[in-house]
Amino acid sequence: MPVYLIAMIGMFLKWVKMVTSDMEKGLFKVIIHCLYPCLILDKTLGNDLVRQGDVLGWGIGLGFGLVVTGMAGAWIVATCLGLKAGSGKRTFTFAGGVQNYGYTAIPILMALFVVDGNDEVLGVLFLHSLGVEIAIWVVGLMVLTGTVIRSPKQLINGPIVAVILGIGLSWSGGWKFFDSESSGFLGAILRQTMSWLGGCAFPVALLLIGATIFDLIGKERLDPKITIGACLVRLLIMPIIILSAAKFLPIAVALKQVLLVQAAMPAAVTPIILARHYGGSPGVAVQMVLATSALALITIPIWISWGVQYVF
Repeated sequence: MPVYLIAMIGMFLKWVKMVTSDMEKGLFKVIIHCLYPCLILDKTLGNDLVRQGDVLGWGIGLGFGLVVTGMAGAWIVATCLGLKAGSGKRTFTFAGGVQNYGYTAIPILMALFVVDGNDEVLGVLFLHSLGVEIAIWVVGLMVLTGTVIRSPKQLINGPIVAVILGIGLSWSGGWKFFDSESSGFLGAILRQTMSWLGGCAFPVALLLIGATIFDLIGKERLDPKITIGACLVRLLIMPIIILSAAKFLPIAVALKQVLLVQAAMPAAVTPIILARHYGGSPGVAVQMVLATSALALITIPIWISWGVQYVF
């Protein structure tokens, strides 16, 4: 409920014009290139789980593989619905494959699985997110545009750089420079600054998501085929697939916990932005986000409560 309440506050702030469109652009850049990277580094540097090769490989691999699987499932559903390329099929396929893998998942994961301040599971989430980001910028853009990736520069953004940097410093021992016990006063200052900035990431992002959704409400006429299809893919088919992966694959408990939360997530907002920028059908992505986000208020606790029993 706090996740949805913060998003609703974002909608209210946009309604009373305390948040403007120009502010949204600036906030988006601050989140992507400052706050979120700080959160990622704070939770990966010195994280014992990040230094385990099997967790690293499975985390990135499942992040990539499950999104691609989701796109394949969305393409099948889009075909059954009669959607055609050029009238929303590509966007439906892309948006249906990507769950809200970050800002909504983080507070839920923290509420469920961070015990006595041990938040190593967040580092595993960011490994998974790296795989998701690669799937979005490589496979997702190819699906959306119908062309191969244009430039490796598309893979360079704040979160991806932060995850790679966090992995490198954790494996090399460079993380100790940011540790108060190893680097003393300077390390304590740097780590606390990073922690404070990172702590702002998901509340500010949820406010921005709420403001974005406010802009979209009423601007797109809901198509039952799109909304029902989106809920079928994102809130029924993919939860079953992801929870089955969590139960049967030989992966660490922390990664099972990440997948448990990922299974319950609605469609991500990112495909809306990319559909606008790369000539897709943003209206289709908007409908998918609105429909799955509204219904997820009911389905998130159902899938998580059942999933805990099923997986563990």
